[in-house]
Amino acid sequence: MDARSAQGQRAAAVLASRLDDQHIPRRPEWTCRSCEQDTPWPCAPARVRLSEAYGQDRIGLSMYLGSLHAVVVTELPAVAAGELFERFVGWAR
Repeated sequence: MDARSAQGQRAAAVLASRLDDQHIPRRPEWTCRSCEQDTPWPCAPARVRLSEAYGQDRIGLSMYLGSLHAVVVTELPAVAAGELFERFVGWAR
């Protein structure tokens, strides 16, 4: 496992604690466990909770989301890379 993949796996492993066990993803589908079935993760409540967790540190949030993106591209290979980028990283701009 390369360093980027390992970093992404560590980022995914701490999601439950970052989100207080609410609106965490169901993997490898990356859908929300709390929202309606098949709601893509990060759902709106997860985005709010992640934004609150990072406060004004948008760079830190973007780096964290980028680490998750590294994992999701391997777990959802059928989804276009641009779509995954917007879903996981683009919203944090």
